[in-house]
Amino acid sequence: MHRRTLIGMWGGYVLLVIVVVYGLLQTRQWVALTYNTPQATENWQKLTEELDQRQDRDHTSAIRPVQRSAEPPIKILFSKNFPTIVTWSLVILSILYWSVGIMIAGALRTPNHHPTSIGDDAPT
Repeated sequence: MHRRTLIGMWGGYVLLVIVVVYGLLQTRQWVALTYNTPQATENWQKLTEELDQRQDRDHTSAIRPVQRSAEPPIKILFSKNFPTIVTWSLVILSILYWSVGIMIAGALRTPNHHPTSIGDDAPT
């Protein structure tokens, strides 16, 4: 690969990593502001109670899993599991970026050989 192409790919990769991590940090801040309130926890508990009552009332055969937390799942996801979210986001981003980037760089580097004259490749 040409040095200039490789430097450009690394620059794009670093920029993309910065944008993704910044976006995840902003999302984490928004989730904390939105769901880290007593009102949000109360709303989540009301919702789960209503779903349980609806299931009991409708006598549905579908069994809901046992509620494991009194907090909204998105709050747990972005508070306790945030390092995992960042790690997996960067792993998937890296795999996709470098695989597509190498394919594009290879396609751009492949020479286009056109015959010098029409008669050279024609059978005689």
